[in-house]
Amino acid sequence: MATLTHQKALGAFYTTDNVARFLVDWAIRSTADSVLDPSCGDGVFLAAAQERLASLGAQNIDAYGIDYDARVAATTKAAFPSARVIPEDFFSVAPEQLKLFTAVVGNPPFVRYQSFAGTMRDGGLHCAARMGVKLPRLTSSWAPFLVHAAAFVQPGGRLAMVVPAELGHAQYAHEVLRFLAREFGKIKICMFRKKLFPDLSEDTHLLLAEERGAACTWLSVSAFESIEAAISEGGPSIPVDLPSLNAGRIRLSHYLLPLRARSLYQVLAEEEGVVRLSDHVDVGIGYVTGCNEFFHLTVDEIACERIPRRYLRPAVPSLNGHRGTIFRYSDWKQLRKQGEKAYLLALPNSREDTLVAPIRAYLTRGKKEAIHKRFKCRVRVPWYSVPHIREADAFLSYMAGGAPKLVLNPRHLVAPNTLHLVRFVNKRLGRRLVAGWYSSLTRLSCEMEGHALGGGLLKLEPTEAERVVVALAAERDANLLLAELDQTLRVSTPEKAQDIVDEQVLRKMFGRTATECAVLRDAAAFLQDWRLHR
Repeated sequence: MATLTHQKALGAFYTTDNVARFLVDWAIRSTADSVLDPSCGDGVFLAAAQERLASLGAQNIDAYGIDYDARVAATTKAAFPSARVIPEDFFSVAPEQLKLFTAVVGNPPFVRYQSFAGTMRDGGLHCAARMGVKLPRLTSSWAPFLVHAAAFVQPGGRLAMVVPAELGHAQYAHEVLRFLAREFGKIKICMFRKKLFPDLSEDTHLLLAEERGAACTWLSVSAFESIEAAISEGGPSIPVDLPSLNAGRIRLSHYLLPLRARSLYQVLAEEEGVVRLSDHVDVGIGYVTGCNEFFHLTVDEIACERIPRRYLRPAVPSLNGHRGTIFRYSDWKQLRKQGEKAYLLALPNSREDTLVAPIRAYLTRGKKEAIHKRFKCRVRVPWYSVPHIREADAFLSYMAGGAPKLVLNPRHLVAPNTLHLVRFVNKRLGRRLVAGWYSSLTRLSCEMEGHALGGGLLKLEPTEAERVVVALAAERDANLLLAELDQTLRVSTPEKAQDIVDEQVLRKMFGRTATECAVLRDAAAFLQDWRLHR
């Protein structure tokens, strides 16, 4: 059995029996079906295929498996002598070298782009390109693997695969979805509240695609509590608007919501006075130190190391614990008083021997701890000079358990890449944006435009954040509303602040009813609950 470390290196997370049976039972429909598992691992799909075919009365079982790990392939071959198991890199195997199958089932390796490199990546991108899918080099392995797997499905055949949740939100995944819609007549994507792979940080869906070669007439999403619920209960399929999905305007997670909430959101997003962040702001990441623990300092560490103040910049490490719509200098001083690492060591781009003795001593200690060998440090010269230290008009949460925060930064404090930096194109609109941010509309928009990490945190990449919609507060009311929200958030709850913005912005300015505000609020709460309770 492979170790967990070895599995991670190969992107191999072995599928449970119930997931394999669910996919195989759907894909295999007659005794004449032939089956391929292109990443067969320990053979769980081959076992399910043999069981399924035997239950249908098959006398001969036509099953193939391919696995990159020769040791695993040999073990699987010994366990399933009736199957043909090939110890090869799947990307090196072409359909014409093997054959086409009525059913291709499996669980693609999930190797993130940082590790998906070299000849394997080149082979994967080449296989995808052969099928007309151009993927960027910063692509995780599952995407070209899924495209290549589809090439082994015969006309009229079926593809049943585990897929990461990235299928529903990653930019390059749009190309994969468009490809699937070109290749298969019917597609169903099953989403689960309870994680299919508890040990894997990535959430996963199940892809069911059939009728290869037919024009796509049906793409749907089905939501289930667990794989057991999908097996025993089935469930309704919600049709997906293919043109909007192909254009990248919506995501699969949108279809977890009832039609009323989706429709209301789409109508509001098009109203005059409702803007996307990209219309008026630039969102970017903060500086990257390579080791925040070393480059951020507390007051006591500064005193102990005798670091001169001219090399320090007041910094905001995160918005955790911050309450309010404005990050005041008094808030930063409170962080400093509490012993937070509230200073950035901002050294000039100059030779080490020109720096003062306390700095040289601190850098020597850093080299003893191999800080200079960490990736972001070793690729810059000099390793100790943090680049791209920028000021911002506001900070935006990068990852959040609850609602992401948008907080004004009037003292122009700096922040690392644990936060997004927001710069207003139109400074006059800045306060109107921040005030409007705390409505139920924007709360829902964050859930719809961001994506969940495996642990349930909501992550907003810069491009995702720029798609978030905000109902602008009235210009004449913005300052008073912002002050009221700041005070409310400091002494009360985010829900109370949301009540205030819904009343003063969505209802008074945009004429929305209390019921419509409740629909938006309930939809946001549902999506938050879905990602947190997995």
